[in-house]
Amino acid sequence: MLNSLEIVPKQMERIALLPENLFKDIYVAFIPGDSINNIIKTCKFILNCGYTPIPHVPARNILDKNHLDQYLNALSEVGVSKILAIGGSGASPEGVFEATYDLFKTDVFNQYNFEQINIAGHPEGNPNDPDSNLNLFKKLHWLTDNNYNSSIITQWTFNTELTNSWIKNIKSNIESINTQTEIHIGVAGPAKITTLINYAKICGVSASAIVAKNKKLGLSKLIKHNPTKIIEELKGYDNLHFFPFGGIKELVNWKE
Repeated sequence: MLNSLEIVPKQMERIALLPENLFKDIYVAFIPGDSINNIIKTCKFILNCGYTPIPHVPARNILDKNHLDQYLNALSEVGVSKILAIGGSGASPEGVFEATYDLFKTDVFNQYNFEQINIAGHPEGNPNDPDSNLNLFKKLHWLTDNNYNSSIITQWTFNTELTNSWIKNIKSNIESINTQTEIHIGVAGPAKITTLINYAKICGVSASAIVAKNKKLGLSKLIKHNPTKIIEELKGYDNLHFFPFGGIKELVNWKE
């Protein structure tokens, strides 16, 4: 199975330069302050390059039910078949929604024919949701009851022991909900450690775990992160989802 890649719209044109047989699904991050038009434009470009775009639908970026309807309608019209429903990275909501399940309760999704709605997982916990695992099961129940395929896409991790325990726990619980649900573990691509620590502050990943993991590999490795060791230690997942914080070109060079 080919891995997935996450980009922001400004990285769009680099997708055309990707070598074949490295990635299939390209996730499009919808960060606070960006526009629906930017996300739509990026999805169209990805489709034209032969990849499957999976745009974020972040609850805290959506103003209201009508705004959600406009966004989903625009995605459907350009041919998007898969989406990732998430709470979003904003500290406070821009509109009436605070969490992913708030979006589901509107029933706007049921007006469109999306093939798959993926949801987020947080092996190291979610600072915006102290009950993130219980809410994950709640969302998966809703998706299953409404006949959607779904995979769990996690935040990037450096604590492999905690992540492996989380995978085991989640898999044992979701078997009674939907046996087809996959777990895709987020991995940070090659990047400077300082860059990853800065992203960690935004994403809720433990900065101390980043430093601790790299100290185990020797002080000379503290300058730059290599994901190889982390991937070797991960167990029980179904696929890998890459965050190219150090750049797409550097991630491709590492994978090749």
